[in-house]
Amino acid sequence: MKITNQYGAPDVFIKAIQGDPYDMGDADFSVTGLIQPPQIGRLRKEHEDKLSSDVRDEVWKLLGSGVHAVLEGYGEGTVEERLFAECGGVKISGAVDLVKDGHVTDYKVTSTYTVTRPLKPDWESQLNMYAWLLGQNGVEAKSLTIVTVLRDWMQSRAGKNNYPDSAIVSISVPLWSPERQLRYVSKRVEVHTMDTTIPCTDEERWARGNTFVRCESWCNVSEFCPQWRGGSSGKEKSNR
Repeated sequence: MKITNQYGAPDVFIKAIQGDPYDMGDADFSVTGLIQPPQIGRLRKEHEDKLSSDVRDEVWKLLGSGVHAVLEGYGEGTVEERLFAECGGVKISGAVDLVKDGHVTDYKVTSTYTVTRPLKPDWESQLNMYAWLLGQNGVEAKSLTIVTVLRDWMQSRAGKNNYPDSAIVSISVPLWSPERQLRYVSKRVEVHTMDTTIPCTDEERWARGNTFVRCESWCNVSEFCPQWRGGSSGKEKSNR
């Protein structure tokens, strides 16, 4: 994907973003790739050479990478280990930030608003897919925790109207049974490997009334998407 610089950020930011060392190894899918809508995943692969993103839209990833890099240097246990396992004939990989005595921790840089809302379903699914990967590699997950670093936290608002007391907030994530984990992973493999691409659901499109927020502002393949471009400006309802 091409990185643009429409707003004049220093070159060092472009180099840092382009130098992202992420590598899912020889896996067919990553954990985060399986969680995303299959239509988005396929369109990204098909149009990779045409996609672009501006530095301003990638800088949050840079912040996340920086926080991860620092914390990894001080974690006690197994730190940033990439695990592999097979399901439905495909190889899946995922990098777990920290595992200590079966207790799994994932770090996320996010907004304060996010932690004042119910746990994001994608986060719950992601941590349980890590637990499944660990189980496939002989490690039993005993607990799942997300530790968030809030990039926009303000001390002056701490403790008021459900505002967090700290810029560091730990969130306990429900640990599914191994059977439920396997059902979820199997289903995600199924929808991503079908011959026919499944359209995104309203939930995946972040529907707000007649507006699809993800399609309009947050999907970098929307211009190639037949669902978004078709029908009435691509805003037809879809369900599965």
